[in-house]
Amino acid sequence: QLVITLLMISVIQKLGPYFSFAKWMLCSQGLIRYLYPTDIELKQIANIPKDKQKSKRNKSQQNGKVETFHVPRNIDIKLKFTKVSILDVMHLRFYTEYQWLIDFSIYTIIVYSTTEIYHSFFPLKEEINLSMMWCSLVIIFAMKTLFSLTVQYFKSDESEGERSTCLVMGLSYFLMAMMVLIVDESTLELGLERAYNSFNTSASNFLTQQGLSTSGPASKLIIKFFLAVCGGILGALFTFPGLRIAKMHYDLLK
Repeated sequence: QLVITLLMISVIQKLGPYFSFAKWMLCSQGLIRYLYPTDIELKQIANIPKDKQKSKRNKSQQNGKVETFHVPRNIDIKLKFTKVSILDVMHLRFYTEYQWLIDFSIYTIIVYSTTEIYHSFFPLKEEINLSMMWCSLVIIFAMKTLFSLTVQYFKSDESEGERSTCLVMGLSYFLMAMMVLIVDESTLELGLERAYNSFNTSASNFLTQQGLSTSGPASKLIIKFFLAVCGGILGALFTFPGLRIAKMHYDLLK
């Protein structure tokens, strides 16, 4: 396992700056962007006379001011488009986080698959599964990106609607999680009872081996409360970005 991890770290260091699956997804899948029209094209579409253009150009050059002209709102403009390149997206906010998350997820899938194949031939014997650590890092990086994205709504003074949506959805998910967790295991089996007993047994054995005394098992209500809090936070982090992406997709299809 350690050899696989070290090999993948070496691959990330050597090939990461040159090959990126995230870049390929954005810049090699036919995404396009529209180019804004130039002043000459706008004048031609708006049927502005050439003499008027020249007089305005000369006047603007003499006075050192920016040339201005009026274009009707109802004119039909056919925008040109070009393929999205890396230079168009590399300056976007959260692009580095997106690139790192996608690439690291691909590396994690490779590490996990290779480790599982290795374990099928050589089972673990009191060893730590390092592939689970890679998967945990992917989850941590994803949560960090979502948290950074959500924090932007609370920093801006013009995002009152976004803040309200995040708070309402967070409280709603917290309430739903509490309602699910208080249901008896005989009605809705979540495996929480077995996990709770296993955790208490393992924790007690560990503390006993270390020569420490335990005051008793942790309260099940406290554990359920923290699980519900985690559910509310996840709901707040996932809901608004999902709604915003859905609205953007809907606006594009209109």
